[in-house]
Amino acid sequence: MVSDSLLPAAVAGVGGFIGSMYVDSRLLISRDWHQIKAGGAAQIYHKLWTFQDKLHYYYRFKERAKANPDRVFILFEGKPYTFRHLEKGTNQLAHWLLAQNVKPKDIVCMMHQNHPTFFISLFAISKIGAVPSLINNNLADDPLLHCVNIAEAKLFIFDPVYEKQVATITDRATGVQFFAYGEATETAENVLALCPSVTPKVLQAYSSSDTDEKYLKGVGNSDAAFLIYTSGTTGMPKAAVSQHSRVNFGMLMYSGVTGVSSDDRVYCVLPLYHSSGLIVSCSVTLQSGGTIVLGRKFSARRFWNDCVDYKVTVFTYIGEFCRYLLSQPAHPEERNHSVRLVYGNGMRPDVWNRFRDRFNIPRICEFYAATEAPTSLFNVNTGHFGSGAVGHRGYMFRAIRRELKLIKIDPITEEPLRRKENDYCVECQFGEQGELVVRMDPDNAIQFDGYYKNKAATDKKILKNVFEKGDAYFRSGDLLKLDADGFFYFGDRVGDTFRWKSENVATTEVAQAVGLYPGVAEANVYGALIPHHDGRCGVSAISVQQGKQLDFKDFYQYLSRKLPKYAIPVFIRIVPSMELTGTFKQQKVEYRNQGIDLEKVPKEQPIYWLRGNTYAPFTMEDFQSINDGKIKL
Repeated sequence: MVSDSLLPAAVAGVGGFIGSMYVDSRLLISRDWHQIKAGGAAQIYHKLWTFQDKLHYYYRFKERAKANPDRVFILFEGKPYTFRHLEKGTNQLAHWLLAQNVKPKDIVCMMHQNHPTFFISLFAISKIGAVPSLINNNLADDPLLHCVNIAEAKLFIFDPVYEKQVATITDRATGVQFFAYGEATETAENVLALCPSVTPKVLQAYSSSDTDEKYLKGVGNSDAAFLIYTSGTTGMPKAAVSQHSRVNFGMLMYSGVTGVSSDDRVYCVLPLYHSSGLIVSCSVTLQSGGTIVLGRKFSARRFWNDCVDYKVTVFTYIGEFCRYLLSQPAHPEERNHSVRLVYGNGMRPDVWNRFRDRFNIPRICEFYAATEAPTSLFNVNTGHFGSGAVGHRGYMFRAIRRELKLIKIDPITEEPLRRKENDYCVECQFGEQGELVVRMDPDNAIQFDGYYKNKAATDKKILKNVFEKGDAYFRSGDLLKLDADGFFYFGDRVGDTFRWKSENVATTEVAQAVGLYPGVAEANVYGALIPHHDGRCGVSAISVQQGKQLDFKDFYQYLSRKLPKYAIPVFIRIVPSMELTGTFKQQKVEYRNQGIDLEKVPKEQPIYWLRGNTYAPFTMEDFQSINDGKIKL
C-alpha cells in the first residue's frame, strides 16, 4: 500500500524536523528533552519501588552495599570507607538502638559533623524504621532545645565534639536520653562525663548482621525519611519533612540531569545536616554509584589541593561558596584539576562566568529547589547563553508540566495581587518578576506535607483559590523572572525587595552590581528603616578584598552607570567578613534590624553615606540629625 510506505517516511520527516538544529536552536528542545527524560526515568523507578515495597530510603544504600561491598563509598581525609565497613557499623549501631527501645516512626535526633560516623548514625536510625532528625551543629541553648522539643525525640545521639553545645540543654530536655557517638568514640573507651558514650567496646556486644527487613516495609509517599531544619534566620528553626519519595525522586532526577556517574568522585564540603549536603550531594552520588570525597568543612586554602590530591571530578556548591573561592588569590592548583562538572544552587550571575573561566570548569548545573518545595528547576550550562539562570523550561517542557507559575506580589503587603472581577491571582508575563508558586497535586510523588508540628507555618506556605476555586499552591517565598527562551532568573526573597522613592528595589540585582566592583569581596544589600522617611533605604554591607581600599568617588560613578538612581545604596557598611548561615547563605535579618543606628552597629564596622557624588563617613551627629528630622535623604 502506498499509504503504508508513506507513513514511516512522514514520521521520519517530522522527527527530522523536530530534531533539526534550526528548530532546536529556536525552541531549545534538546534542553527540555534532557530533563524530561531524567524525570521520566525517576517516575518509572518510583512506581517500580512502590510496587516492590522498596520505597524506603535505606534500600538505596542496602542495594549498593550488597552488590559491591568492597567498593569505596566515602573517601575521608585520605582514608577509604567501603560499603562493607559502613554497613557493619550501621548494623551494630542499629541493634544497639533497638536495645534502647527505639521503635519504628520514633524521631531520633542526631547532631554530627561531616565524618563517616554521620552516615553510620543516619543509616542505623533509618534501617529500624525510625526517623533521623538532623540537627544543625551550630545550635546551642534555646534554638537547640526548640529543635529537640518539636521533634518530640526520646533519644539524642551526638558527636562528642559538640559536648559543650549539648550540655546547654541536657537539664531542660525532659524525657530525652543523650548518648555520645562519633569520631572520638571510634577509639576511646569513655569519652564524656556528660552522658554515656557508644564506644567499640559497647558495640561489640551487638550483632553486625542485618536487622529485620520488616522495619523497611509499608512506606508511603508521605512517610518521613528525615526531618531537616530551616536555618532559623527569621525565628526559631522549622522542621521540614523530607519524605522517602522526595529523597528517592531527588536522587534519581539530579543524577539524571547532572550526569553524575559511577566513575565520578564527588567532593562534598557542605554540611550533611542540610539537604544540599545529604541529598543533593551525597545521595545523588550514592544513586549514581560514585564515590563521595567528604570534607569536614569548606576551606578555600585547601580546596584545590583536595580536588587534585583526591582526583575529584565533580563538586557541589551553595550560596557564597563560589564567590569566596573567586575572591581568593591565585592558587597553583586552581586549573590543574580533573573537575568536569560543578552543580548546586545560589551561584550569582556576577560570579558565574568569571568562576567558570578562571577555574576552567566545563559544565555548571545550577538548580533551584527548597527542602520542602514540591518541585525543582535545572539549568545545565556550558557557555554564556543562559548563564546566571537558576533553571530552564522551554516551550515543550512548559506544555507538558504546568505546575509552576509566577504571580504578581504587592511588595508592601507581600501578598498576591488579585483581579477585581474574580479574585484570582495575576500571572506574570515574560520578563516580569513574581513569586514562584507550585500547584499541589496529591498524585505527585513529591509533596509538601508541611512543617513538623507547626501548623501555623505550614498554613502560611499554602495559597488557595489561585487560578480557580478550590486549587492550592505552595508559596516558595522567592521572586523569579521567566524570559522568552524559558530561562528562570532569581530576583529576591519576598520581603527582601523594598520600596524607596516610590520604586521597588531588588536587593539581589543591586548586590550583583556592587559585587562586580574591583576590590569588593562580598556584598549584602538590604533595606533599612529611616526615621521620617517612607519605605526603606538601601544599605550595602561590603567586605573588601585583603590589601584593597575602595575609592568611594569612583565607586559611586560606577554604581551610577550600573543602577537607576533610586537603587544606588545610600549607605555603605564595611564589614570584616559576611555573616553567613551554616549553609553559606547570607544573613540579612540582623543587618536589617540594626539599620543605620550607630548604637547598634559594631564600632569596628564603619558606615558611609552618600554625599553628593561620593560616600563620606556617617557620624553620630549625622544620625541624630536624621532622627530629629533635620536631614531628608
